[in-house]
Amino acid sequence: MKHAVFSWPTFLLSSMLLATSCQKEAITTGESEVHALSANAATSNVFKGPVVAIGEGHARSWIRIGHDGKPLEIGVELTDEGLETLPDHNYPMLLPLHQKAKEVTPFDHIGFNYMRHGHFPPGVFDVPHFDVHFYLQTVEERLAIPAPSPASMPMFMLLPPAGYMPATYTPTAPEAQMGLHWGPPPPTFMPFTRVMIYGSYNGELTFIEPMVTVTHLQGTGSSNPYLQPAKFAEAGNYPTIFNVYTDAKSGSHHVTLSNFVARTAN
Repeated sequence: MKHAVFSWPTFLLSSMLLATSCQKEAITTGESEVHALSANAATSNVFKGPVVAIGEGHARSWIRIGHDGKPLEIGVELTDEGLETLPDHNYPMLLPLHQKAKEVTPFDHIGFNYMRHGHFPPGVFDVPHFDVHFYLQTVEERLAIPAPSPASMPMFMLLPPAGYMPATYTPTAPEAQMGLHWGPPPPTFMPFTRVMIYGSYNGELTFIEPMVTVTHLQGTGSSNPYLQPAKFAEAGNYPTIFNVYTDAKSGSHHVTLSNFVARTAN
């Protein structure tokens, strides 16, 4: 959520008015890791997107696909060197997906934003963290989303029909080149270590966004289901689990989505 104002109800009204190369390889895992890998290298392949430098390391996207052609896990890998040498400022990155990922999931690319100084509101998201946007639209479509203004707000405020967002989520902050952010009630994820955000624009779901603090990414990890919409505008394989873990062999850190469910359009 790059510089987005994630506003609770007291801030919502004012925020509304203000208007690269790819390869296939295996990822090793450790027995004590907390994650949702549902298959090993004997029954699946991992396809990685191009490397993008950060600090003295790098980040890249990857997807694990079973030999039956079904997606098992998709996410971002950040090398330990990258995590240990993060820049002293907010740092946005675009992580292209391997073509295989686009063929078996609804996602087109990933926005991987390091928020060194966090963002609004104070006391909630003002800690170092990563915003990981899994976009369901092309880069060109996303970049065409304008900044919030009196002229553009009708497009931001054209909300998806009932059922196409998790029932307890509410719209919060509009953001250029992203869309309108949706979040759960704050007490459900405080103190903030990780949370799932949704996004929309012009009446359509545009992204899902795991957010995770640097401290949590460096920790023991987690694997949790996140709230799902009741309806899906487009058929496809959609993930249901949000994972954070460290690879036991390489030391690389991962933010991933897993446990895909085949959804029908309705």
